[in-house]
Amino acid sequence: MKKIIISLLMLVTFTGARAQVGTDFGVNMFMSWGGGVSMYHHVDQTVGPGFSTGAAIGKWILSPLALRGSFNFMTAPALTEGRNFEPFASAGVEFMWDVNSTFFRIRNWRFNAYPMIGLGLFFRGGYNDGVRSHPTDHSVHTMFGLHMPFRLSETFDLFLEYKGYLLDYGFDGGGESGVRMHSLTAGFNLRFFQSPFNRRTEFESRSTLEDWFIGFGIGPNYSLFDMFANPNHGGFKMVGVAPEIMFGRNFSNFWTIRFELTGLSAHEIYDTVTQEAGDAYTFSMFHADLMVNLTHVLNYKRGVKWNVLPYLGAGAIWRYGNINYKMSGDAGIMFRRYIDQMGDFFIDLKYMLVHPSISGGVGPSGVYYGVGMPSITFGYIHNFGASSTRYRLPVGSTGNCAY
Repeated sequence: MKKIIISLLMLVTFTGARAQVGTDFGVNMFMSWGGGVSMYHHVDQTVGPGFSTGAAIGKWILSPLALRGSFNFMTAPALTEGRNFEPFASAGVEFMWDVNSTFFRIRNWRFNAYPMIGLGLFFRGGYNDGVRSHPTDHSVHTMFGLHMPFRLSETFDLFLEYKGYLLDYGFDGGGESGVRMHSLTAGFNLRFFQSPFNRRTEFESRSTLEDWFIGFGIGPNYSLFDMFANPNHGGFKMVGVAPEIMFGRNFSNFWTIRFELTGLSAHEIYDTVTQEAGDAYTFSMFHADLMVNLTHVLNYKRGVKWNVLPYLGAGAIWRYGNINYKMSGDAGIMFRRYIDQMGDFFIDLKYMLVHPSISGGVGPSGVYYGVGMPSITFGYIHNFGASSTRYRLPVGSTGNCAY
């Protein structure tokens, strides 16, 4: 799963470089660097302060939305006697939302505040406490934060930034009460190659009332425990049902954001003794996805009816009955086929990470990210508004159209 996440992060970064005004990689880019303090919450202990530093490089892909890659190094006072501190590092993709650009559009503000959300990998350095060796540990993280810049000049900002990392409950030997890392940093932003269009992307939606859609689909899912390390997955007995409902918006010809509620039935790990699927359970996942129209990025032209949209997202997954709730990630690819001005047929191939406490345990490898749920759903999308980003043909006309 780590390879899947890393590949998708690279894909999003690459496509973000192309889907811009004049496809110029440098337009509306920025770099950030800062340093500060960190606090580490491990089970029932909170230790700190430690040291935190990090760097990021990003790009405004839409007027209200920036995409950036980030790397951070943090320390925390050691939980083990005989050590001064523990080293931690994170790497991921983050999104910043300009609330002012979305709702108020007040120009010439020197101060702003951008809520952030991110997904990536989190690491703890290995060590030996004199009794036994502790290997390097890692976790998929979900990050929530706030970036607050103060403009100093046309190219420089001073910023204050908070990040909160939600980590797997088993990370660093943690328990069910959770493991979290917090950092507060101050630093500088360098903005370069600013666009005269004020961060506006080519073919961006013209109005907040246009380019919305809603979709419904259904199909099978599969409860998977270790794709490569499990010699007996359980066959068709591990199949469940995966209905989904979504709504979203095409913000430009390249970028789409959707929110989706999916999931119904799944199984715990296959019992190789009884030769039966594990206990059935019901679940739901609500997640947000950033989708890239790869068809437009690679060969933008009219008359294309099939569109390919890889995506990466994160959200909350919960199990009914014995209620359990966890953060999770998802990734996939949607194939969207034009039917008429108001409708599209879609096929959605998705992979969801499932926390072991939701699925009832891990597979033979013992790693939490080996538990997942691939699915394929088929459905219909209804479009609202003028579809200004989609180059729809007028009602009654003939010929092809593009998404």
